[in-house]
Amino acid sequence: MTDTKELLRRIAALRLRLNAESEVSPPAESARSIGVRELAEQVQRGATDNRLLDNTLRIADGSQAVPAPPTSVRLTARAMALLCKGRDLLSALRKIAEDADFQSVDENELLCHLHRDAMAMLDAVLRTVQRMPASVSAQVRLCDGLKNVLSDVDRRIALLSVRFGNYKRDQGRITELAEILRSLAMKKPVTLEALNALAEPLVEDALNGRPLRFLYASAEDPARFAAAHGLTVAQVLLRLIHDDPDWRSQLPLAAVTALVHDVGMTRVPADVLLTVEPLDLEQRRLIEKHTHVADDILSALWPGGGWPIDAATHHHERNDGTGYPLGARDIELASFTKLLSVCDIYAALCSPRSHRAAFDTRTAMTEVLLLSEREHLDSGWTERLLRLSFYPVGSVVELNDGSIALVTATHPAGPNFIQPSKPIVQRLMDVQGMPLDWPNVIDLVHEPGWSIVRALSPAERRTYLSPHFPQWV
Repeated sequence: MTDTKELLRRIAALRLRLNAESEVSPPAESARSIGVRELAEQVQRGATDNRLLDNTLRIADGSQAVPAPPTSVRLTARAMALLCKGRDLLSALRKIAEDADFQSVDENELLCHLHRDAMAMLDAVLRTVQRMPASVSAQVRLCDGLKNVLSDVDRRIALLSVRFGNYKRDQGRITELAEILRSLAMKKPVTLEALNALAEPLVEDALNGRPLRFLYASAEDPARFAAAHGLTVAQVLLRLIHDDPDWRSQLPLAAVTALVHDVGMTRVPADVLLTVEPLDLEQRRLIEKHTHVADDILSALWPGGGWPIDAATHHHERNDGTGYPLGARDIELASFTKLLSVCDIYAALCSPRSHRAAFDTRTAMTEVLLLSEREHLDSGWTERLLRLSFYPVGSVVELNDGSIALVTATHPAGPNFIQPSKPIVQRLMDVQGMPLDWPNVIDLVHEPGWSIVRALSPAERRTYLSPHFPQWV
């Protein structure tokens, strides 16, 4: 017997055994009739499978539409259903990847991380389905496992869609506010109604205790840079006054003031804002002029003047007279102007600048407290800032036992707000990095044995939380 005939005999025997295990009894003559032609057909089906999978995977880059289910691949109904489900999910991922906003996301962003994970899992599922064994029972076992993987992919895509929707919303707000600031700077008509439409959802977020989002846009476009900063300042400010009886009826106007307070930055050259080295005297004067510019620009919104213009013009003044443009002192500054100054500095420190990286929230809070001790900032509003705590809602922190926790709430009133390092947290993972099987909420004020060691960096959040809690990354 030649080597080729011996190989064909062994293949036939193996096929008979697999069919017997799956309780599929082929005709007795099928084993004897297998020959070179049938082997060639099996090889051809394998090549068809490869082409089909390659075509399916090319969906991700948009080079090919979703192919129809293959007729030449012998799959059970369950395996075919998994293949169709995988294609649907892959099509959803392609739709997200083709979005212009998604293509502009930085490579280190969570969105790209979630997208890559989902793509890798789908790749594994589709390749496995395309290489299903002939045995029906083996296919059933594989389908059970692959179904669970696809469920996880489906969950990740749903989360990705929500997070991407939030990202697009934030970018849309930055773009909308940037256009308003440009129009104001160019003396084009702008209504307070347009600004109120931006302010209202920010007020709602503050009233509902939603996490802060520290927004940033490159200073290459000064209008977008000022818009992102204004949106962040408005979020911080609203969380300090949303429950204050004196401000409850004026929250939208306070938010609008924060949104436009840096409108003068639209007239500062981008190369000055992008300077990495210490500013020279001329560059510093160009930046300091933005407060005078704001006074002129905002008169179109409030022709009769008022505290919003005053706050925007003087938010860089300091209680000890070291600020600009006038060098005014404590007694000469309105209360809201002092509040805006505190929020402006905190928001700026928590966001990156051309000459430095963003500060973590604890360091930013400490810097603001030090400025208050030196009498640069109002002590009353600085103490109010402590309501955010060193670790605002949404922060992921490491506790003193090495476990990982999520900050879910702070102490907004009473004597406890002076303990900014002791928010309310929910432990997510134990010391070994395994998810806890039961929610463990800890109020650090009332649990003296617990404390926060540090906040996790964005990279650490991805590493620790992505496998089990991608929604909190």
